[in-house]
Amino acid sequence: MHLYMMTRGMKSHVDNFITELQGKYLPFKYEGKDSFVQVAVRPIQLWEIVFPKEHKDLMLSTCLGGKEGMKGITNQKKHRPVVAMIRKMLGITKLPDYDDTKQLPITRQHMELVGIGIKEDRDLTDGTEGL
Repeated sequence: MHLYMMTRGMKSHVDNFITELQGKYLPFKYEGKDSFVQVAVRPIQLWEIVFPKEHKDLMLSTCLGGKEGMKGITNQKKHRPVVAMIRKMLGITKLPDYDDTKQLPITRQHMELVGIGIKEDRDLTDGTEGL
């Protein structure tokens, strides 16, 4: 079975709960024999990543990949309406095209990275960019 839930609280307490939960083993019959199976804890997380506008291409390419992937588009077509709904709830726009020729060195293996959208920083009255 799969349980979907949300957590809210101090990060250290949430991290401790998840660490303890993923360390639990439950009895399980496998091929007629008694065995144990580890509880699988797989996060579904929403992140806001803030950076200066001049690094848009670098950050989008680093976080969402380039030509080897789908540039942050979910592999599941059935998930795309959900992504659009989240984008609308957050008041952000679709991801723009970006130059994927440069990336910061980072590992993106064994996970799906789905780009939701992007929004511009507000300009402060003195002309500086507000993060």
